[in-house]
This record gives sequence, structure tokens and C-alpha cells, in this order.
Amino acid sequence: MKKNVAIIIQKLHGGGAERTASNLSLLLCDKYNVHLIVFDGSEIKYPYAGKLHDLKMPPVSGSLGKLKNMMARVKAIKKIKTEEKIDVSISLMMGANLVNVLSKCGEKTITSVRNQMSLAVAKTRAQKSLNEMQMRFIAKRSDNVVALSKGVEEDLINNFGVPKDKIVTIYNPCDGAMLRNKAIIHASEAAEMPEHSITTMGRLNPQKGQWHLIRALKEVVHDIPDAKLYILGEGGLEEKLKKLTNDLGLNDNVKFLGFVEAPHAYIMKSRIFVFPSRFEGLGNVLLEAMACDTPCIAADCHSGPREILAPSTSVKEQMDAIEFAEYGILVSVGDKEHFNANESLTKPEMQLAEAIKLMLSNDEIYRKYKQASQKRIKDFTPEKITKDWISLIEDIK
Repeated sequence: MKKNVAIIIQKLHGGGAERTASNLSLLLCDKYNVHLIVFDGSEIKYPYAGKLHDLKMPPVSGSLGKLKNMMARVKAIKKIKTEEKIDVSISLMMGANLVNVLSKCGEKTITSVRNQMSLAVAKTRAQKSLNEMQMRFIAKRSDNVVALSKGVEEDLINNFGVPKDKIVTIYNPCDGAMLRNKAIIHASEAAEMPEHSITTMGRLNPQKGQWHLIRALKEVVHDIPDAKLYILGEGGLEEKLKKLTNDLGLNDNVKFLGFVEAPHAYIMKSRIFVFPSRFEGLGNVLLEAMACDTPCIAADCHSGPREILAPSTSVKEQMDAIEFAEYGILVSVGDKEHFNANESLTKPEMQLAEAIKLMLSNDEIYRKYKQASQKRIKDFTPEKITKDWISLIEDIK
């Protein structure tokens, strides 16, 4: 008899964790009865498999409202777990993790941590303390905690006291063939992109650091005037990023595309993909860019990019200069928000500009990393990652 597996996520659009939940349902549906539980299913943009349970409980404002909303979610999910006889529940992201452990009904509970929580952006000390308390509580109540990368695993052990034997590192899968096929099908959407085009993709928020890339582009355009940046994604920093673009005189060189149904057509068409994040869990979009055979430049943030682009080095290693790694180029990570167009470029931004100019103009380096991308993506196939999840669900050591 098939086990009943629940996958819990806040929504099914907009981000890497949501794509992971979508992919996980598709990967596990042949072996298990999959139940996909979403807090707010009003907008579903990712494919999924299994039975969908839409709680119809979107986010609310105010401390009391948030508490009531969370408890209502816990009650609803407890009911689903009981009625559907859930054997294993898997959750992704902090909000879903908290609800998952609070609604535990005797099933095996697996939570998933996508970022280094010690580096998570908090507006106040109180918020940071609350985040730490929640992480410790979630880890204690979980049967297993899935870390998205070795860097996240080390963060959980060193900063939150999570026992090593409770943590399992499972990377996100990346179906290169599927992404390339989608990109080819939608190629006409990106047909007008110029030769010296650059793409980046991610939420427009403080974690992703897109302002570093926009500021670096000013230096790039000085030497390569037709360089054009395509920003895929939406979020709270959109207006500030657009203002910075305008203040730098880059309106003709930067295009904000928002949420795009077929982003990989743009990534495949572009000369390079740039990943300027300040911190990450893994950086799944890097894998997606490599699956599109697009050479990558990434900030050497904690954690993820180094594991992907320089796997033979220690995750603790960080260079203070441009690093021509085995599978891509790493530059120093940007330190803080810079939205003043009149400020000089920081050292990491200068490195980023130099790396971009080199990749745009040097065909030998471009070809080297294009071939490297094709090789590296084979380590993240859905078949391999599915085996890792099945081993965890079935307690196979």
C-alpha cells in the first residue's frame, strides 16, 4: 500500500521554495499518494501532482491577526492529516515548517530549511530573537530537518544546536532537459535580446542584492554600451531598483520583466547569468541557468554558489578577489544596500563589473564556462534527488 505524503507550502507561485514544492510533488507522485497543502491557492503558477488542499488562508497583518491565522492553519492541517491518514509530512519555508510541527499527528515530520537562518534579514533584534526561537523549536519537533546545502547544514549545527544526525542535506533537483525544451518552445519571446545580454532572476528583496548588479552595470556600459540587463522577478524593492536605474541613466540598458511564465527562454538567450545574492540556501536559479547552458557569475555568499561552482573547495572558503572556479566565476559578496547613484562602486561591485565585461568580451572564457555548465548540471538530476528523498521517507540509511 502506498504511503500518504503531505507537502506543505504557503503558495504555488513566485519563488524557489514554491518551485521546489511543485517539483517534489511531481517526483514523488509515482511512489506515494501525494497531498499538496497550500495556505493560499488563489494563484497557482507551477504544475503539481497529487491532491490539492487549498486552505484559502492568505497572509494577514497585525500580530493578533497573524497568530489567529496561524492557529487556524494548524487546525485545518491537523484535520487533513487525520482524514487523509498522512504518514509523512514535508514542509518548506519557516511559516510552513512551524505549522507543520504544530499540527503533528503522529506522522513522520520533515521540515526543510532553505537559507542560512543565522543570516536571515530581520528588521529588529526582537524579530531576530523570535526567528532563532522558532528555528530551535521547529528543529526540536521535527523528526528530520532537510538542509538545502552543506552550508545550511553547518549553520543549523553551529548556530542552532541541531544534532547532526537529525539533518539530511538534499539538493534541489534540476531537470535540464525539461528546462531547455521549455526555453526552446518559448524562444520567440526572447528573440530580440541583443548579443551582450545579461539575465538575473529572483525576488526583488534585500536578500537578492540586485542593486549591486545595477550599479556594476554602469561600469560595464562604459566599455560595452550595448550591454543590456534583464531582471526577472517581482518584489518590494522594485520601485527603489527602478529609481536607481533611472538615477544612473540606465533606463535603456535595464529591463524589468516581472514574473515571466517562461523565464528560461530569456536565460538561455542571454550571454551570461548573474547571481548577486547576499546570502542563500543553495541558489537553485544558478542550477537552472546552467541547465540552459548559460555561463554564470555569482557572489560568493553563504551558502550555495560555492558548492555549485567550486565543489572541490570548502564551503567555509571565501575569496576576496575574482575567482575563476571550476564551473563559473565567483566574486566577493556585497555587504549592504546601496541605492545612491552618486556613491562610488564598492570593491565587490567593481569585481562584478570586471567579471561581466570579461565574460561578455572573451569568447574563450565564455565557451569554457558554457561547457562547464553542461557538465555540472548532471549532478542534480531529478532521478538522483528523488532517490535521496525516498531514502529519507523510508528511513533507508
